[in-house]
Amino acid sequence: MIRTSASIVVRPALESDYPSIARVQQQCPEAAQWPVGDYSAFEVLLALADNTPAGFCAWRQVAPEEAELLNLGVAPEYRGIGVATALLEALARAATGEIFLEVAEPNSAAIALYTRAGWVSTGLRRGYYHQGTINAVVMKKRSC
Repeated sequence: MIRTSASIVVRPALESDYPSIARVQQQCPEAAQWPVGDYSAFEVLLALADNTPAGFCAWRQVAPEEAELLNLGVAPEYRGIGVATALLEALARAATGEIFLEVAEPNSAAIALYTRAGWVSTGLRRGYYHQGTINAVVMKKRSC
């Protein structure tokens, strides 16, 4: 299914949203595959496209001036219409200070998305993913 436009709303996720988040997560092999209960330990934003769960991001405020994006996923049928961008904008409004993330070096689509959204590369964590076989690019952005 190709969608050319959708009304995208981002809101804090509720515990009742976790099954929908788990479904989106399962469709995103590039996202971290967490047990659904783990989301209760973090802040989670849910993106709805035309009132349908389309994407999510999990994050935490680790210090007064530093936050960390931990996981982000967009259902394949909702990619390319601004869901991830809307999530990143909502995160920038919710967090304070600099926001950091790690992304797998081969995930060029995600790196391009983050770069377009104003994130900059600050370093490399060698062997961070997949039992030391994949590097992570560390990126940061200043919150709004």
